[in-house]
Amino acid sequence: MTRLRAAWAKLLDTATVALHRLLGVLRGRALHILITGPDPMGMEAFATALLRSSPPLKVHSGRAAETQTCFRRVVVSTSLDDVTDHDGVITTVGRFRKVVVIAATADARDLVCARHPDLPHQWPDGFDYRFLFGPNGTKSFTEPGVLPRFAGLDQWNADTKVSVIAVTREELQTRPQAALARVGEDVPSSPGWVRGDITSAQVSLPPAVTWPDSKESTERVLQQVALAPELEERATGLGYPALRSVTKAQAPKTTRGTVVAFHTPDEVYRAEAARLKKTLDALGLDYHFFEVEPEKNWVRTTLLKPSWILKAREELAGPLLYIDVDAIVHQDPWPYLSQFCGDLAALVLPNGQFASGTILVGDTPAARSLLAEWRDASSARLASDEGSLLAIGDHGDQGVLSEIVRKSEVGQGNFAFQRLPINLTFIFDRADWYFLYGPVLIEHLQASREFKERSAHLSRRHERLQQIDSGA
Repeated sequence: MTRLRAAWAKLLDTATVALHRLLGVLRGRALHILITGPDPMGMEAFATALLRSSPPLKVHSGRAAETQTCFRRVVVSTSLDDVTDHDGVITTVGRFRKVVVIAATADARDLVCARHPDLPHQWPDGFDYRFLFGPNGTKSFTEPGVLPRFAGLDQWNADTKVSVIAVTREELQTRPQAALARVGEDVPSSPGWVRGDITSAQVSLPPAVTWPDSKESTERVLQQVALAPELEERATGLGYPALRSVTKAQAPKTTRGTVVAFHTPDEVYRAEAARLKKTLDALGLDYHFFEVEPEKNWVRTTLLKPSWILKAREELAGPLLYIDVDAIVHQDPWPYLSQFCGDLAALVLPNGQFASGTILVGDTPAARSLLAEWRDASSARLASDEGSLLAIGDHGDQGVLSEIVRKSEVGQGNFAFQRLPINLTFIFDRADWYFLYGPVLIEHLQASREFKERSAHLSRRHERLQQIDSGA
């Protein structure tokens, strides 16, 4: 059945491309105006302007590849994702349309301190990652951030077969008609594109540079630039003032804490603990390990995790970084973790599943209250188990935590939960699952595979352990 579906999809794709090329012979090659770029707000404003132009242009709100079965002479689409997917666009619609990119740009430092109404506890965009808003209210901090988007624009600019028209936020704010007219002049004349008429559209945007307006946003920018100096380079490269000419403030100091981990008294997990301690010692990080007794199976044991973390929270002061003991730490995570200030922070995958292999725990009353709630709900699930709990994340501690957090985000909680990016909970052989930017800080090695039947997953784990132990 899978092969049949693949063959049918290939046949439809071949027919679609053939029809586009036939139309290209009859009326000239089609044009695809791609509105993208590092600045989501500028993109939205520009797309709105086109919708208000005279005559109005239809704008597809989504990825360019989704328009492959559209046979109009001029197709307009807008998607933030397309700025980092040059190859994907070229190998889909680029096969039969000339691509013109309208790239909305802005002060890179302004982008990292934008706010979103659905995220009261966290900045929606960072230098490396941004939020993905999925179906049914799913949110995960797993998409390309500001610097990957600028790098994606570099790739578009390097393609000599593509016309790229950069429009800054400042142009759209202070000279909107001139900016729109320039785009109208640069885009090749063709049916469906009336040159000059787009200048009648209005653009409404906040000022081009707003981050120095508050102490909170200024501290955010200083912190992000300290983590990624390229933000400053990107901003000044676009003509925005240098950081030190705008503020004399200093970046907040790194908040440091203790790494905590738990392991059972068996040969496999004691070896995992020794490996993790070795990496922490090499980095000079403070840590505290606890030896604990397991339950009778894996999923029941995971339901004990919140009680262990709560015990550590009661015994230790300062921020805690809980890490599954079958992991290693590649770099000091505290400078990076200092940008998070919630009561609890963990990874949420794009499918909405929580991953509790790395958890940042604040030294706050709300964090203690949340841990107690998580412990009590996990204990209740453990007590009600009659052999029905399967060895999957949602049946264990992760599923319980997700239920508590989702309730809190519709007004039923009094704590701040933040989402971590994938570089802090990186599963060593699952890179195809998600976008990854920059170095992996914490790598998880999946020791539970040792207790399952031999498989390709277990073989990959052993290969990775050999690499680590040999220093590779």
